Amino acid sequence: MPFHGPSPQRRNHRLPTEIYACTGYEFFFTICARERGEPFRDEKLAQEVCDSLIWTARKYAWQLFGFCLMPDHFHFACSLTQANTKQVNAGGRGTVTEGLLDHVARFKSFTTSKAWAHGIKGQLWQKSSYDRVLDMPWAFEDILRYVLENPVRRGLVERWEDWPYSRIVDPW
Repeated sequence: MPFHGPSPQRRNHRLPTEIYACTGYEFFFTICARERGEPFRDEKLAQEVCDSLIWTARKYAWQLFGFCLMPDHFHFACSLTQANTKQVNAGGRGTVTEGLLDHVARFKSFTTSKAWAHGIKGQLWQKSSYDRVLDMPWAFEDILRYVLENPVRRGLVERWEDWPYSRIVDPW
């Protein structure tokens, strides 16, 4: 029997968008591949995505604490190191100060175009991301451990250091 209820609504971010343009906060992002596929089993694409995140972090002055690209999703923890005052048109969000959400959107767009060269059709990523601000030191370290240990929990490697798409980038 077909579903005739209301269309699913895109998840709104829990935080005011201004927070994503501020220094002094650590953020944890999870971005999932579209349609629950596993495009990052392609080693070349996986490496390009990791390199693109590092490039994005450097371009926009993030402190990129660590990341882990899994076959079907990407986790990373970061913070802005410089306050940004550039105003951008954010569509439905209106005119806002550019911040991490804008940077992540550009990252997703860029890596989607890279994926097309690897035979991926359409979008690489789901529209939304799961993100949260980390406000306590112990929670931050727990999150980083969770990020890095992801391939171990999934049985892909015995030690996170052996997974080629996990890395600590900047000290905290």
